[in-house]
Amino acid sequence: MEATKEEVKLGSGIYHPGARPMKVYVDDDGIMYLCDKEIDPNMPLKDQACWTCDMVQFTRGG
Repeated sequence: MEATKEEVKLGSGIYHPGARPMKVYVDDDGIMYLCDKEIDPNMPLKDQACWTCDMVQFTRGG
């Protein structure tokens, strides 16, 4: 079987499938969390597998 190499063509749509939907939340203490989009913001964010800034580097200020 002969291996073929796919050529990347810019502008031809999404080359890699997108990541899972995420959302940034800020708790009452001002701590930012990166969470899955479907979480319940009324429940503790720590208990829903959200990441804080010390775990994930946010590259854009806000």
